[in-house]
Amino acid sequence: MTSLRARRWTSLAFAGAAGAGLGSFLFWTGYWFTVVSGNLKGPDFFSFYSGARLFVTRGGSAVYDLVLQREVQIQVTSQPPDRFIVLPYFHPPFYTLLIAPLGYLTYRQAYIAMAIFNVILAAALIVLLVRNSRNIHGRAAVVAVALTAGFFPLFVTILQGQSDLVVLVPLAAAYVAWARGRLGWAGIFTALALSKPQLLLLLPVLFLARRAWRALAGFAVVLLALGAISVAGLGFGPVVGYLKALGAWAIGGSLPTNGQLAYTDPAVYSLKNILQVLPGGTPTALVILLFLLALAALSLSWRPDKPRLDFALAIAASLVLSPHQNVHDLALLVIPGFALADLALAGELRWPRAAAAVLAVSYAAVNLTLAFSLWSAALGAIAIAAYLTLERLAVRPDPIPLDEFKESGPRPHRVIVLPAYKAAKTLKEVVGEIPAGHADRILLVDDASSDATVSVATALSLDVIRHKKNLGYGGNQKTCYRHALQMGADVVVMLHPDGQYDPAIIPNLCRVIEEGEADIVLGSRWLGLDPAKAGMPWWKMLGNRFLTGVENRVLGLHLSEYHTGYRAYSRRFLEAIPFLENSNDFVFDTQVLIQAATFGFKIGEVPAIGKYHEDASSVNFQTSAVYGLQTLAMLVRYIVHRAGFQSRWLTPSSDSDKEALSVGKVAHHGHVQ
Repeated sequence: MTSLRARRWTSLAFAGAAGAGLGSFLFWTGYWFTVVSGNLKGPDFFSFYSGARLFVTRGGSAVYDLVLQREVQIQVTSQPPDRFIVLPYFHPPFYTLLIAPLGYLTYRQAYIAMAIFNVILAAALIVLLVRNSRNIHGRAAVVAVALTAGFFPLFVTILQGQSDLVVLVPLAAAYVAWARGRLGWAGIFTALALSKPQLLLLLPVLFLARRAWRALAGFAVVLLALGAISVAGLGFGPVVGYLKALGAWAIGGSLPTNGQLAYTDPAVYSLKNILQVLPGGTPTALVILLFLLALAALSLSWRPDKPRLDFALAIAASLVLSPHQNVHDLALLVIPGFALADLALAGELRWPRAAAAVLAVSYAAVNLTLAFSLWSAALGAIAIAAYLTLERLAVRPDPIPLDEFKESGPRPHRVIVLPAYKAAKTLKEVVGEIPAGHADRILLVDDASSDATVSVATALSLDVIRHKKNLGYGGNQKTCYRHALQMGADVVVMLHPDGQYDPAIIPNLCRVIEEGEADIVLGSRWLGLDPAKAGMPWWKMLGNRFLTGVENRVLGLHLSEYHTGYRAYSRRFLEAIPFLENSNDFVFDTQVLIQAATFGFKIGEVPAIGKYHEDASSVNFQTSAVYGLQTLAMLVRYIVHRAGFQSRWLTPSSDSDKEALSVGKVAHHGHVQ
């Protein structure tokens, strides 16, 4: 019953969305015909026509002259000169060459020709995106086509004779090429979309962040070719003048006119304009925009590769953070919209329902701009860009490919490792509590203890390694794991010999790994007896809860505890992680869990009970505080690694089981039969 009801609601949602898109398309189409039947004095196309007309009649040097543009625009619109405000033509020189043929037509003929051209581009855009979406087909394709056709910014683009579709079609081709791994073509198509360069600020940054050198090469080659074509068509002077004016316009919103005519672009839908209300005005707004651009660039470099999400974020963030934008520029949101829908249907988003909600609200906010406020369009764009940023930062690394677990004998070979330091008082009791028949080998590594730890271990017939000098808790574990792997261990259990953890749960730890449920298993004290009742100090509990919460948020996991020393590892896990690069201190354990999250290993948990007595732990408050700071530092290093600045201990390359140091160089080794 519930499933049937859910399907009905889904069908109604699809039908409603398609109906909304189709209704919007029919309404705006009818409105466009009423505009065409009038005098055509309203659309912005008179600005484009003035540029084309000046090129045809006076040559390239006249195209960017605002005074001459004003003369042509007054003539075209028949407006009184004392009331007329020039709408400057300020598109790249190569775009001028593209629309130059319109200058040979009358204004009405040119407008109709541009409208037909834009309709053809809109159809090509929809076909390109639908056919190259992996999961938008059937009913989803019908809805996507209807919503795109009825998208208000696309209508404004066609109504105003704007150039956004000339940007959108090659940009969509670049998106498809990028998603397919054809990086050179992605760069080529991106350069062809530079009719509005202020809307594509982050695309070159994306290529740099992902180290896509072929994309950068393709982008640079086409950019140079367009520059050469522009110089050949308009002359060197107009091209240089355009580039200078572009910088002035981006920073101050004004165009240089030699004192003859002043023009300041209000950019009423620009985030920069919103931020100008802050103290400091334009400089403050620009600083904030640069800061936000840097954050967007950082998220684009966030590892690992998610090509569709990367490209969608670059477009949406560029659009929102552009110093100048208008409602028709929001047509570029079509590509991020398709990307989000495609990824949500594929189950590749962390929050697919939130993505659907953001798309629905943003679509409504943009489409109902005239009914509510001109700012609702900008808010819709900001919502999509913000969601994409959060989704991109939440991406988990893809698991590295690993062979299936292979058993050796009737069950995997288990080795219990005991990282020991002054454990003579508790060792015999701990070893005696290890369940009989559940340990094939027991290896104790003594970290240069000054007591009788080695003597007790030898008397208990354990495999013993003694460090000649103290290497620390992490250094001790490195020796444990290297030699456990040399012994042929398939499962390695780390048990503290100080009596802090109950050996009775060793079978449970091993079972989780042997049944393939996880590659690392933690004995969590928060799944067993209340740690407070078990005697854990309050400051340890507080630190444990704080650090666990931060680690879960940063690593995207949901573990009950990170800071337990009771652990079991599969052989393939220890062979894959570069644990020899880890710290020799207590933070070694944290690094191992960060490595597990980075490389995509499964982490399991079983209940464990901690014991707190005088001989159970040597970690005092000061040591715990240092450990907490080190843990936070490792999380920061993890974030920096995901941003593209690689760390050796987070790079999956380890020959730890093949290149262990000679035992004779570091320790005394003995085994008593």
